[in-house]
Amino acid sequence: MGVGVLAALTMSRRALLENAVSTTVLAVGAVVALVAAIGWIAQIARTYALARPRSMGTGRKVLGVTVAAALCMAVAVPFGYAADLANSQRSLLNDLFGGGAGGTAAAEAINKPRLNVLLLGSDAGPDRTGTRTDTMMLASIDTRTGRTTIFGLPRNIQRAEFPPGSAMAEEFPDGFHDPSSPLSGDYLLNAVYAYAHNHPVLAPTGPTDDIGLNLLQSTISYMTGLPIDYFLEVNMAGFSTLIDAVGGVTVDVGPVPLPINGVTADGRHVRPDGYIQPGIQTLNGEEALWFARSRRDGNDYQRMSRQRCLIQAVLDQQSPTALLANFQQVAQATKDNVDTNIPQAVLPALVSLAGEGFSLQSISFDPNLPDPGEPDGRFDTSRPDVEYMQKVVQDAIDPPPAAATAPTTEAAPGPAATPGSSGSDETTAGTAAPTSLADSCAAAAAPVDGSGHEAGAGSGTGGN
Repeated sequence: MGVGVLAALTMSRRALLENAVSTTVLAVGAVVALVAAIGWIAQIARTYALARPRSMGTGRKVLGVTVAAALCMAVAVPFGYAADLANSQRSLLNDLFGGGAGGTAAAEAINKPRLNVLLLGSDAGPDRTGTRTDTMMLASIDTRTGRTTIFGLPRNIQRAEFPPGSAMAEEFPDGFHDPSSPLSGDYLLNAVYAYAHNHPVLAPTGPTDDIGLNLLQSTISYMTGLPIDYFLEVNMAGFSTLIDAVGGVTVDVGPVPLPINGVTADGRHVRPDGYIQPGIQTLNGEEALWFARSRRDGNDYQRMSRQRCLIQAVLDQQSPTALLANFQQVAQATKDNVDTNIPQAVLPALVSLAGEGFSLQSISFDPNLPDPGEPDGRFDTSRPDVEYMQKVVQDAIDPPPAAATAPTTEAAPGPAATPGSSGSDETTAGTAAPTSLADSCAAAAAPVDGSGHEAGAGSGTGGN
């Protein structure tokens, strides 16, 4: 035990994280803890047997046995807990990071300059038909520096495009759209997953075993111009369990109460079930879920900002000590509600970047994003300019020299601007600069003035 404590105190944070995701190290650690516990118990028992006076009375014998047993328990409990913790972590890694189909091979991923991970929040539930991916972000990670840019894709993007020559591109040459019902919520970006399952002949059979995920990856990869290495999907209905497992999360709700529920499946506004109070609040799992989902008095873009804010808050506030204290609950909640195809062999490289500290920035493809090609100078989610989206992505992950040195100016407000979105500052070259996630949190707390517009509202988009 002392050796383990000494190692923990002397190792760098990076080395500790790398060992924490090694199933071999964890298995050895569990065995060592058990062997050490048995060894100490044997030593205590032998010492008592050798030191016990032959003339000891019955009362003293009982007292001596009791003290020896207590010492054995005092030794066994921490060693047993350490072994159980290591075994639980090993089980979690095997269950969650089994290297599912469709991901980049570990040997290739480790040597890539960038890894692109699709982050999804699926919103299946009793008030919905099928599964909709209402949270979609593409995280592009620089494997040398840890600098990570998160590209947010609103659920209400219309006319999503697919790779040329694909079955979906032939079926929808003008983008994912139903001319007979232009505002149909069944043809927004968050409905692509369900569409694949309803029309399997149009969906790619790979790279994963889930055709819905394959189709969604194909359109997001094409529109952003980035190959997708892995996905990580969180069941938002079970997200509250995960937040409860880590003891809650503290966020700035903003200046006004945030409604809980209050929108029906067909988009009608009804009386909310309650409110999250304004200001700095520590939210439990259910409240955190509605902080991420609510748009009763707001819109999708503000909700996206809150989601990014929540990611930042969880990353900032959950210390290793807090996670260890609640590890069993965290592990169970993670296994039940998270799915990914990231292989174990890639984890040490990723956590080593985490050990050095991720630099998180974000760009959201919403009406706050400058788009010089549009009449109002703002990105239009109802008819996304794919070439411009790809340019924004490339400029963000590999800034051109002029853009890198150009001073930034405050983006002028446009008719489609929404205070709730993270947006992006406009440079002198008219391109988009990433904002920090801290800025996204500040934007998420701003009140909504109703200037934002949402496609598909009230047309079967599923409410919250």
